[in-house]
Amino acid sequence: MDMNDVPIPPLLFYGRSYKNLGPAIEDLQSLDTNGEIDVVIIPPEVDEQTDEEDVDEEEMKMTLVPRDVPGSIEVHYDKSDDEYSSEDDISLAVFRNQQLPKKKKTANPVWTKDPETDISMPTARGCLDRLTILKAELEGRSPVEIFEKFIDKDVIDHIVFQSNLYAQQKNDYRFMFSESVMKIFLGFLLLTGYHSVPRESMYWSLDEDLGIDLVTRSMSRNRFHDIKRNIHLADNTNLKKVDKMAKVRPLMDLMNQRFQQWGFFHEELSIDESMVKYYGHNSSKQFIKTKPIRFGYKNWTLCSSTGYCYAFDTYCGAKTTETTHTLQDKLPLGSKVVLDLLKTIAVPSEHTLFFDNFFSCHSLMKTLKDLGYRATGTVRENRTKKCPVISVKEMKNKGRGSYDYMFDSEALILFVRWKDNSVVTMATNYDSVLPMEKVKRWSSAVKGRTEVPQPFLFKNYNRGMGGVDLMDQSVNNYLPYCYTRKKMVVAFIYTYHKYGYLKYLANISVGIWRGC
Repeated sequence: MDMNDVPIPPLLFYGRSYKNLGPAIEDLQSLDTNGEIDVVIIPPEVDEQTDEEDVDEEEMKMTLVPRDVPGSIEVHYDKSDDEYSSEDDISLAVFRNQQLPKKKKTANPVWTKDPETDISMPTARGCLDRLTILKAELEGRSPVEIFEKFIDKDVIDHIVFQSNLYAQQKNDYRFMFSESVMKIFLGFLLLTGYHSVPRESMYWSLDEDLGIDLVTRSMSRNRFHDIKRNIHLADNTNLKKVDKMAKVRPLMDLMNQRFQQWGFFHEELSIDESMVKYYGHNSSKQFIKTKPIRFGYKNWTLCSSTGYCYAFDTYCGAKTTETTHTLQDKLPLGSKVVLDLLKTIAVPSEHTLFFDNFFSCHSLMKTLKDLGYRATGTVRENRTKKCPVISVKEMKNKGRGSYDYMFDSEALILFVRWKDNSVVTMATNYDSVLPMEKVKRWSSAVKGRTEVPQPFLFKNYNRGMGGVDLMDQSVNNYLPYCYTRKKMVVAFIYTYHKYGYLKYLANISVGIWRGC
C-alpha cells in the first residue's frame, strides 16, 4: 500500500492546547462527544521552575486539585460516530498538496529579432505645464525666499518643539530653543559648508586670522554646543520600534513633501544609491567598496536628470511591514525600491525612468510598462529571463561597436548587448536600437580617436542617467562641517543640507528648474 494513500487519523486534528488548567476543565465539561478524550500535560520549557505546584501550602487536604500546572495542557479527542465524516479521511498526498501554496505560473518570454517590432509607449507632457507655472511663481524671488519654500515655519517649529521636549525629558530645564535661535543655528551650518577651519572651536577664536566676527556676534560657542546636544526631530517616547530611522523620519517625511510641493516637473527621472558619510556604530551603516563614500547610510534617491531631488529613503535592511504594492511580491529588492519611490507620481506616462543594473530586471520592466512608465536600465546577465542574445564571453571577442538585440514579443521589452570599452547589456520597455548613433573613442591601434557605432537607447540612457550623482557632487562640495557621533545629528545635517544645496543653486543660476 502506498504511504501517500494512508488516511490521517482524525484524532490528530481535533484538540487544543492550554496554558492554564481552568480553561481546559471548562472546555472538557462543555465538550459534546462520546469519543475517547486524552489529556496530556506537557512539561515546561528548560530553566522554568518545575518543583512547585500552584497550591495553597496552608491547605492540608491531599485531595485538593492544584489551581494550575507547571507546564501546559493538550486535550485530544476523537469524534463520535455521528460526527464522523468520510471527508476526514484525507490521504497524505492530497493533504500535503492542499497545504502547499500553489506557485503562480508566469508567461515565458517569446523572443524575436524582428526589427519592425514597435514597443513605443504614449507620452504625456503635463510636466511642461507645471514647469511653466513654477517658473512664473519663482521669477524674481531671492535665494532666501526660494530657500524658505523648503525650510518653512512648519519645519522650524517642528524641530524647535521636539528639541525642547527632548531637553525636558532629560530634566534640562535651562535649555530653551526658539525660532530665531534655530535660524541662526541653521545659518551657521550653511556657513561651515563653504568656510572651513581645522577645528570647530576656531570659529569662535579670538585670533584675527581664525575667528569669524559674524559667528561670535550671532551665537556663543557654549550655546551652539547646547543646541547640537539637544537638537531632536522626534519624540523618544513614541517611536516605531520597527523603524531604525524613527528619530529622523519626521524630517525625512517633511522633506519629501516639500520636494514634491510643485509636483514632478521633469520628464526624465533617475534612481540610484546615495551615501551619507558616517563612521560610528549603527546597524544601518553600510559599506560599499566601489563608492567614493564607502562607509555610511545608504539612501535610495529619485532625482531629475539635472540633479533635483524628488524623494529619498534610507535603507535599513529588510522591511518587517507588509508592502503596499501587491506587484512587489515576487520582485527583488532593487525593483521594490523603484516602485516605492514612484508611488507619489500621479501620471506615469509623463515620465521616463533610468536606473542601473542593481534595480533593473525583466519583471520590473514588465511591471513598469503595465503601470505606464517608460523605463531604460542596464541589466545583469542573470536577470534577462534567458534572453538569447550573444553571450558576454562571445561579445568580448568581437570588435568595438558590435551589438546584438532581442525582443520579448509578449511583454514588449527590448534587450540590447553592446561592445564598448566593456560589454554592456541594456533593457528598455519603450526605446529602440535605431537610428544608430556615432560616439568617439580612443583607439590604441590608430593612436587617435575613432567613431564607434552606438545603439540609440544608449545615447538616451547616458543623457537621462546621472541625476543622483550630480546631486551628491553638489551636496558634498558644500557639506556642513559639524563633528558629532550621534547618528541622528549626522542624518539631520545631511538631510537639511539638501535644502542648502537648493539655496546654493538658486543663488548662482536657475539651472535647478531646467530639465523638461
